[in-house]
Amino acid sequence: MEKETKLIKRVAAVHDLCGYGNCSLGIALPVLSACGLDALPAATAVLSTHTAFATYTFQDLTDSLEQTIAHWKEIGFNIDGVYSGFLGSARQIDILHQFFEESKGRRLIVLDPVMADHGRIYKTYTPEMCAGMAELARFADILTPNMTEAAVLLNEQYTGQHAEAKETRALCERLLSLGSRRVVLKGIERDDGRVYNAVITQEGEYYESWNKQSSVSLHGTGDLFASIVTGLVMQDKSLPDAVEFAGHFVYDAIMLSKTQPGHKARGVSFEPLLGEIARFALGA
Repeated sequence: MEKETKLIKRVAAVHDLCGYGNCSLGIALPVLSACGLDALPAATAVLSTHTAFATYTFQDLTDSLEQTIAHWKEIGFNIDGVYSGFLGSARQIDILHQFFEESKGRRLIVLDPVMADHGRIYKTYTPEMCAGMAELARFADILTPNMTEAAVLLNEQYTGQHAEAKETRALCERLLSLGSRRVVLKGIERDDGRVYNAVITQEGEYYESWNKQSSVSLHGTGDLFASIVTGLVMQDKSLPDAVEFAGHFVYDAIMLSKTQPGHKARGVSFEPLLGEIARFALGA
């Protein structure tokens, strides 16, 4: 008897594309593919390098993004999920607003509000775009900010990466009030040498997981974390299990990256570890 073939789910990956430095679509596409998904790129911008470099080229793809989504609708094929990250303009937020509105209740929506880190808002983000990202949060089935992005979304002052359990839960509850169904707050630091990631749901469930803290901070780790969470949830893993696996995988990827020359500029390396994602996602 032939083994029944499982339907391969499709997820639209709405992110930028960087030439040098692992991040955005350079991470999302291989990770989602390793999870057994058909990843459909919808590029928001093309950059020569990631934004941690002092200078970089930036090509806004707003018109292309609008045309891509419009053509997908015209073709009429099914998309099971939408996973968005770095956006290149205020009009892209309007485009996604409409796309999310049409997708609500029909497909999984993961919003990674990629706009800031370690107290710094990215140069390409305007106050209008930051406010617009907070508006998008109400459509999200899963919202995945880091500590800086959480402050930006809530229009609060960034107070650092450190937050004890009581503070973390209160912050997650405030993020939940923006309207998303579930929030994953990533990159919380404490004095015990661990990095925590917290999950909260509209039903009041709260969960924390942790992994060892690395002495190195690398560009692209947030994209790696959110991509893994998206892929695993799309494959029916529980959100707490997906978050716990993602945290440990990112730590392992940082340890691998430290063995590579120029790793601080190169960003996070994870390619030799992709099999671990496939095994966890698919039982492969």
